[in-house]
Amino acid sequence: MGSLFLVDVHAHLQDEKLLPECDEIVKRAEEAGVKRIINAGTCIETSKQAIEIARKHSSCLALAGVHPHDASGANSATVDELRKLAALPEVVGIGEIGLDFHYNFSPPEVQVAVFKSLWQLAVELNLPAVIHVREAYEEFFAAISELPVPPKVMLHCFSGDLDIARRAADLGFHFSIGGALTFPKSETTRAVFKFLSADVIHLETDCPYLAPQPKRGKRNEPAWLPLTLEHLAKVRGTTCDDLARILHLNAISFFGPRLA
Repeated sequence: MGSLFLVDVHAHLQDEKLLPECDEIVKRAEEAGVKRIINAGTCIETSKQAIEIARKHSSCLALAGVHPHDASGANSATVDELRKLAALPEVVGIGEIGLDFHYNFSPPEVQVAVFKSLWQLAVELNLPAVIHVREAYEEFFAAISELPVPPKVMLHCFSGDLDIARRAADLGFHFSIGGALTFPKSETTRAVFKFLSADVIHLETDCPYLAPQPKRGKRNEPAWLPLTLEHLAKVRGTTCDDLARILHLNAISFFGPRLA
């Protein structure tokens, strides 16, 4: 591979497993060709931490949002606080927000209500929305069916099948994937990321989770993103260098010129 310019479009360097070593992790990422890292908020506190990391590290940017696991703790004041955070220059979108019916740490009806309010906040602020959906795609499509759509929508760590991918692609949505693409049993995910148009795909780590196969079971970090790039290049029948250039352009198209 030549000189890469990769973007990790979804990370959590503010996670307690990573934050104490954040400076070293960012440095390792840079050396591995990961030149931009977007840290997603999961609540007000972690959104603020993502912003602080972006203030310290020029390669980092932030998303402000409330994860569906944390929906029970959200209220109108939470939306107001996110609105203020989203106005800060370090923030490039609303996220992560969405629905997770696998664990149901928050009741499904609460998740849907909070998700709708934050989806509409992205519309109001004309910002990209980064979405977490797990075992709730039908409910996700139902929730947004009568709502205006944010300017850009990304389904992060996409876990749907080809039919769901087609439905989302028809709506103009983008898709990101991380280490799960490399797992032996991820045939459906590989089929999806072979099918999708090249201009709507992105790579992420979702660190500290979902380390790619060669590092599986270990604490993930952005420096390992090239392992997933190699796998995606094979899936799509292209070179790592060509794919990296496309993915960089996709990140700029989705999040704006600060990803350049």
